Amino acid sequence: MNGRRSNEAIPFAGHRFHLDTDETFRLDQVVHLLNFAPETAPAPLCGQLTRIRVHHSEDLFRDRMTRLAGARSLKVVPFRGEPYRFSRIQEVCWWRPDPSSHLPQDHLYARDATGLLHIVLHPGTDRGERYALRVIREVILRCAEHRGWTAFHAAAAAVDGHGVLIAGASGAGKTTVLSALAAHRRADLIGSDRVLVTERAAHLVGVPLSVRIAGGTLSALPPEKGLPPHSVLPTDFGTTRKASCTPHDFAHAFAARVRESSPPRLVVLPQLRDDDQELSIAFPCPAAARTALAAACCTPDDEDWLHPWFADRTRPPSELARQSADLMDDLVARVPVMTVTAGVHTPHLLERIADTVTRRLT
Repeated sequence: MNGRRSNEAIPFAGHRFHLDTDETFRLDQVVHLLNFAPETAPAPLCGQLTRIRVHHSEDLFRDRMTRLAGARSLKVVPFRGEPYRFSRIQEVCWWRPDPSSHLPQDHLYARDATGLLHIVLHPGTDRGERYALRVIREVILRCAEHRGWTAFHAAAAAVDGHGVLIAGASGAGKTTVLSALAAHRRADLIGSDRVLVTERAAHLVGVPLSVRIAGGTLSALPPEKGLPPHSVLPTDFGTTRKASCTPHDFAHAFAARVRESSPPRLVVLPQLRDDDQELSIAFPCPAAARTALAAACCTPDDEDWLHPWFADRTRPPSELARQSADLMDDLVARVPVMTVTAGVHTPHLLERIADTVTRRLT
């Protein structure tokens, strides 16, 4: 494996990652990771370092695919809708896309006997730099569990350093609230779809994911450099077709930053509807707030990350469930929980959402 050059360790969610990448692929890989890396307020470090080796080699890729074709394999679905074939050759665990899936057959994952994680790419792989983040996110989620943190299906932002957790199911309006705070209050981006809450609800910590924005939300934003054009997307409420941008592109479009952590000061539960209903807020009782948070909780069961694969789970699900329950009790006891109900066709909705949320932080 000549021509490889080591890169400096990059922290994500308090866990350090060292990527060793083929020189010909190094620039693409580093630029992509830096577009997701935090710029300020780093999370407390766990003290661990995970090494990832990215191979960009046709000969190596074809050799390993040939070996795996004759090896016994088991179908696994670590991520929703993305089945892989798992094989063990000597002391190395391998994952390759299931041939019957929609996944491109141009990448492989592996974990060797020393724990080193590998990504083997065919040189013709489309956007091959994105595969490293899949490994990084998996390790982050497992590390967070071990540290006593809990994951939520949520977005998060920081307004003048005050953390806002925006929790809810897909389509509830999380990204709309996030965009409102960024566009009208220059809120820093913490996370767009998965957010970690540390022990005793002390901090919100982002998971590095692309920001996916619906056409309706984009059309309500002023044209900003770095944001996808809304004209190519349907603006119908509830559509699953969305545009994606990196955390840096999203934050910098509003002269904000990618912030890794912030103390939580408010929980917002958006309830947006396909009408012109006036914006209203409510503060549910602790039991109702706790129930809503439980519906958005992803520890130990995540609707997308179905089964651990690159990093083993070190604690049983029952223990993680108790940990999450205690965390949600702490969160409800320490942080106000507010529902925001509005119709997406309400005039000046984003600005009004930003005003409403900001007033609760002062």
